[in-house]
Amino acid sequence: MPTIRRLPAHLANQIAAGEVVERPASVVKELVENALDAGATSIEIRLLAGGKQLIEIKDNGVGMSRQDLEMSVEPHCTSKIGRAEDLSCITTLGFRGEALSSIGAVSRLSISSCKKNNEEGWMVQVSFGKNKVVKPSPCAPGTVVRVEDLFLRLPARAKFLKSDQAEYSRCLKMVQLFTAAWPEVEFRLKRGDRQTLLARSGDSLIRRISPLLGKKVCEALIDVKASASGLNLFGYLASPRDVRLSSRHLYFFLNRRPVTSPVMWRATLDAMKGFIVKGNNPAGAIFIDIDPGLVDVNVHPTKNEVRFESPNDIYRLIFHALRKALEKDSSTGTAAAVASLGEKGQAPVSDVQDVGQRHTIPLPWEKESFSEKFEVQEPGLYPEETEEVGEKAKSSYSSDNFNHQPFEIVGQFHDSYILFQLDDELCILDQHAAHEALIYKRLTNELDGQGVIKQPLLVPHVVDVDAEKMENFPFAKQLFDKLGIDVDPFGENQVVVRSLPKTLSFSKDRGNLRLIDEVVVFLMENPETSKSELLRGALSRLACSMAVKAGKRLNVMEMASLVKDCMKEGVSNCPHGRPIMIKIGLEDLQKRFFRK
Repeated sequence: MPTIRRLPAHLANQIAAGEVVERPASVVKELVENALDAGATSIEIRLLAGGKQLIEIKDNGVGMSRQDLEMSVEPHCTSKIGRAEDLSCITTLGFRGEALSSIGAVSRLSISSCKKNNEEGWMVQVSFGKNKVVKPSPCAPGTVVRVEDLFLRLPARAKFLKSDQAEYSRCLKMVQLFTAAWPEVEFRLKRGDRQTLLARSGDSLIRRISPLLGKKVCEALIDVKASASGLNLFGYLASPRDVRLSSRHLYFFLNRRPVTSPVMWRATLDAMKGFIVKGNNPAGAIFIDIDPGLVDVNVHPTKNEVRFESPNDIYRLIFHALRKALEKDSSTGTAAAVASLGEKGQAPVSDVQDVGQRHTIPLPWEKESFSEKFEVQEPGLYPEETEEVGEKAKSSYSSDNFNHQPFEIVGQFHDSYILFQLDDELCILDQHAAHEALIYKRLTNELDGQGVIKQPLLVPHVVDVDAEKMENFPFAKQLFDKLGIDVDPFGENQVVVRSLPKTLSFSKDRGNLRLIDEVVVFLMENPETSKSELLRGALSRLACSMAVKAGKRLNVMEMASLVKDCMKEGVSNCPHGRPIMIKIGLEDLQKRFFRK
């Protein structure tokens, strides 16, 4: 008996469909591409059960005749290429001749279509690759495609699908990509009978990309434009001075096709060096027009990856375009900060924060803007400060009034390290790590004790969240409650924050809101992590952002207060594990100077 056999056609098609149809969003992508290639100016998508039960797409494109309709569901049938040479110059979105056949192999597929100026419409039906039927069907000019019971007869494929919300979110993201690339086309997305997206023809590009990037990002966009070697680039990049993101929100469109490429990302990351802080990520939408003959879009069946004939030209185009835009944005921001300097040459705290660092939260000793809970200054505790720089440099601070080991402040090195004398040792304290360790300990103690005290917000704060992450909300909600953050869903891709821990309610500075954005997104992006790890990570982010930064000059009283608190509360390491202090004994110093 032979061991090699020919598979039945419907089974072979089901296997081949795996390259094209991964989940409902893959179906939406292929069908919308066909509608756009057909010249549609209006496309409506309707989903049930996240697309697992039904995907229905209506368009007003050119439509198909009976003969074309019957051929469209057969393998390797397409109207978009006819010879091998056409593959070297792809000008359409779809072209492989596999999509409808593959979709029909893994679902109940029906297509109704009518060509413009024709009175008669036709329908073709296929059920899991078999039982093809063609019959008359009255319909408006254009095409209606219905995909029902996706993977119903393929349990091995169906078990890898996510929840209805997760699959819907992926479909929504796919439609948002199309709306950004095709502003002249009207898109409607319905979840059941409820419309969840409407993009009208003629909307501005910023309005079209807003659902992808979020409203806050779109408030801080900078223009990007460049042309070189027959290439044209335009779009927007989020200003790294004003936007803080824990994950990437940068999208590339090549001849209106959403794509990715290592050379594109390499050029972007290289261009942003020196402009973006560690932990922040780029955001924006970049559109590139290129001669179709200079790019290969046939690298992968999903057509998401591309390969360039001259990658160096693409690298240079993106690198110089982004670099120029970032330099202009940076100089504008610096000029604005300089222009806002007061008579004494000191810029407002908020301006300095935007230019120089992420955000600065007032220190415990800055009681005028901090809650009483963290005040440590007592009347008569600190010596009078002299106005003269020379006297101030000479004055040291003694901690004899404190009920712990006496120490004496020596000074500050490099605006980052506090030097003080403790008995016969010279101690060097990392001011950021030390303050971070203090805040983290206080937050965890509060969490483990009576619980976090909540402070309602006068105006609720809305946070943009990727739609596909919204399914993680029930899990994250438990952690939000424990952290003292009241959060509720707010639309398809947003949540609303109604209260914060009292610890964070002391300041009206925008830095607090950015910090909350980071914590909310962090908790919703990591559903697989244990609760204890997520809580630790969230508290660590809070502590790091609230702590005094390296490079901030402190006066003697501030340095003494920080040293005192660290000694009093017994902190030794920051949440990341770094030590906060090192000691050098007098005997070691004497040996180094050959005094012993």
